[in-house]
Amino acid sequence: MLLCFVGCIVPATVLAQDTSELPRTVVTPSRTAQPIAEALPATSIITRDEIDRWQASDLVSILSRETGVQFALPGGRGAAASLFLRGASSSQVLVLVDGVRLNAGASGGAALGGIALDAIDRIEIVRGNLSSVYGSSAIGGVVQIFTRSGAAPGLTLSAEAGQGRTLDGHASGGVDAGPVRLGGALGGGTTRAFSAIDADRVVTGPFTPGANADLDGNQYVSASLGATYRRGETLISANAWFNRSTTDFDSTADGPTATHEEKSQLGALSVLARTAMTGQWASQLAVGASRDRSTNTASDPASFNNGEFTSDNSVFTWSNDIRLHDSITTQVGVEYLRQSGESTSYDITFSGGKQRYQRAVGSGWVGTTGDHGPHQVQANLRYDQYSDTGNATSGLLAYGYRLDEAWRLTAQLSNAFRAPSFNDLYFPYFGNPDLEPERSVSGELGLRYVGSAASLRAALFRTDTRDLIAYDPATMRAANIDEARVTGFEIGGDWRGGPWRIGANATLLRAVNEGTGERLLRRAPWLVNLALDYDPGQWSAGLEVAVVGPREDLDINSFERVQLASYTLARLVGAWRVTPNLTLRARVENLFDTDYESVSGYNTAPRTAIVGLNLRY
Repeated sequence: MLLCFVGCIVPATVLAQDTSELPRTVVTPSRTAQPIAEALPATSIITRDEIDRWQASDLVSILSRETGVQFALPGGRGAAASLFLRGASSSQVLVLVDGVRLNAGASGGAALGGIALDAIDRIEIVRGNLSSVYGSSAIGGVVQIFTRSGAAPGLTLSAEAGQGRTLDGHASGGVDAGPVRLGGALGGGTTRAFSAIDADRVVTGPFTPGANADLDGNQYVSASLGATYRRGETLISANAWFNRSTTDFDSTADGPTATHEEKSQLGALSVLARTAMTGQWASQLAVGASRDRSTNTASDPASFNNGEFTSDNSVFTWSNDIRLHDSITTQVGVEYLRQSGESTSYDITFSGGKQRYQRAVGSGWVGTTGDHGPHQVQANLRYDQYSDTGNATSGLLAYGYRLDEAWRLTAQLSNAFRAPSFNDLYFPYFGNPDLEPERSVSGELGLRYVGSAASLRAALFRTDTRDLIAYDPATMRAANIDEARVTGFEIGGDWRGGPWRIGANATLLRAVNEGTGERLLRRAPWLVNLALDYDPGQWSAGLEVAVVGPREDLDINSFERVQLASYTLARLVGAWRVTPNLTLRARVENLFDTDYESVSGYNTAPRTAIVGLNLRY
């Protein structure tokens, strides 16, 4: 599902700059462009160069290497991935594509499992609460994807194939025509490597007839297209993104011969115009639209797994950047969002009829960033009025102090609001129309070092959430947890010397229901990532290792709590630059063929070898 709640248009400061030339400039932390070293919220970037260098296969795989990020994936590529960022669930992490919100109105989270990387230029990840900047669903942080619609002039072609019946290819490029830049990308692929579910783990019974052990596949098509016009202080920009994914999935409810398929289509459009009203004031008008369509089909027409979901939204935004002083910038904006959708799954009679839902959101915000001497400040205040769940005011205050040119201390305090999803409220037999919205308070202390060849970042963080919405296995319905607390420590850094690059990060996490003392499901208490890359020139090689601690989950058969074992994954990549324009590539996923689970009873990818090539003009 895809719904755009608030702040869904990308700030014009991003579109006004060539992000390929400014890879260390970010906009997500404050909605205004700033060097990443000056951003107060904990922020990292994944560039297109890193995506290519590490030969990442999809969005889930590239995000998994980042500090504090973990996934639960019931199957292979295209499966319904659950994202956790600093212990926050998928519905508490906001995902944007060129500023357009992907979080589903039905599930509350973004459908990340089927998103390919072909059309993606760079990704910004902000860890920590940004609800005062973007509204509902940003309690754990924000992941913003920028597409290749602004790609630099030229053409790139690539293809790869390998085990698991894998075959992928894509093309991207751009052209400049005076003040206009056109760019885009197109890609597609297929894979069928393993069965999503471990059929041998399923205990059959009256309500669990078994699961199909056949191979489950995924096919996708992804595309982006954009045009940007710049003339002096005037900018007009239009961007479009599309991702279609067809994925086989497994269920224990329909028997050992049943087959299941999900067809998912995500799309986003944005158009904006920006100009300088005075030397100190720039104004921007933007309109955006997004759509999420998914259809689940089982071989049994009477299966509970059959269902259709459609979400549509439209939004109008007016924002103004006002420079009050050389070191102080304020942004003031208002926004109106109207969203609607329909689903056969909300029909309690299961007759195939579609039930509609609708929500309107009116928002206003003000944000200020200041930088004077050793001091930095970011302050944000936002008011959101929901047509169905009440009103919310959220704020953020962040402070940074430079100890010297390289070292900086930071502190941050914020609060947040999240409206229940439509599944939380209305899904037959599982929804709860009496749910209260989530409200949380977050705090963070950080230390950062940025040098010429190395960087280091560390943070202590805590989030207390009142009325956390979670599935209750005792009642088999969504319910409010009186109070949940997430506390943690994260540290990460990188170093580059000559042909060597080393990156590492680690996260310690405690996410618990304060009422019962039980850990929140599927959050590992510790995560470690290590990346080692050697690139002397004509060839390169890299090794990545991820270590994930034990997690609690619900057993696939009994729905009782079980502990999933910790595991270690390694992957190896290599490339040979035959000519300046032609590169041959190879990689091995799950190098040691580790047998592990990220969701109880579901399989994960075995060792897989892939080879490919990249051609640039």
